[in-house]
Amino acid sequence: MNKILLVSVIIGVIGLVQYAHGQTTTTTVNTTDFSIDIPNNWSYKQDLALQPHLVPIKFASFLIDLTEDVDKLIKNEGAYAFFYQDWLYAIKNAPFDVYLESKIHDTPRQNLTIDNEPAVRISVDGIDSFNGTKMVQYLVWHDKKPYALQYMANVKDFEKYLPEFEQIVKTFKFKNEH
Repeated sequence: MNKILLVSVIIGVIGLVQYAHGQTTTTTVNTTDFSIDIPNNWSYKQDLALQPHLVPIKFASFLIDLTEDVDKLIKNEGAYAFFYQDWLYAIKNAPFDVYLESKIHDTPRQNLTIDNEPAVRISVDGIDSFNGTKMVQYLVWHDKKPYALQYMANVKDFEKYLPEFEQIVKTFKFKNEH
């Protein structure tokens, strides 16, 4: 009986510690090619290709009409993330470096892997219509196809939501192809 009471107390304490540290639960979102775990303090919407668009829950109304330019949505406040297979890239059967050359030119990059696939991370400050915003983008190469994991936010909100975006990136997994 004492062991049951002790286990119950331990489970209760762990739950309180997790609550106190703000740990949130997640929802796994699947596309045809990959999955990600989205924390429950973020809202999301999948487009017709099932590619997820995400915002912190505070900005959930941004997802109502994504036809408006994202730069206008986050101009004064907010953050937005989009995970997608870059189907607009028209060159087929080319190496990852060719894709990178077409996308980032001279932008400094950090080489890494995501789900054991080659990837790069770039950070840029917004210009022109994106003035006042910052962006982080991961470009990933899988099965000779490019994928982009993109986060952008108003300058004042950028650092606030960036760690959550980075946690989502860590959950990015390609589906096994048989």
